[in-house]
Amino acid sequence: MLLTEIADRPVMDTEEAQSIGQVDSLVIAPRPARVIALRLKKTNGGGTLLTWQYVHAIGPDAVMARVNAREGDEEDLTEHAAACRNLLGRRVLSERGAEIGALQDIDFDPESGRILSLLTSSGTLPAQGLLGVGSYAVIVQAASHLDRGHLDAGS
Repeated sequence: MLLTEIADRPVMDTEEAQSIGQVDSLVIAPRPARVIALRLKKTNGGGTLLTWQYVHAIGPDAVMARVNAREGDEEDLTEHAAACRNLLGRRVLSERGAEIGALQDIDFDPESGRILSLLTSSGTLPAQGLLGVGSYAVIVQAASHLDRGHLDAGS
């Protein structure tokens, strides 16, 4: 599933059947590359982060989460969340400092939260090469970029 496919999707509390917000973006971490939280918008005064462990399901029309899922989790995610603000469009650099392109989307497994690949303006990179995410750039292993066998020119 792609980040762009779930952006703006409502997030529902499974116990109270009420909206707790809309998906804004993903908060990701490298090694292993995974989604650690959903960034929410339009939360009606609630927190803006939903820890991945509380995501019950990502359906075609809504993301379902357990009640009180956001309470007490934001402090642990603050650094990751700050680095992951406005991910799409972020510069992608190799560990050797070569610019690869811009991040266009993130392909992830909606069941486990495992990141499958990073879609960039120059092709698709394997998630295993994700080294770091910062406010300036996403850093990937040089081999992920230099080995053209990993790039999907059709993206």
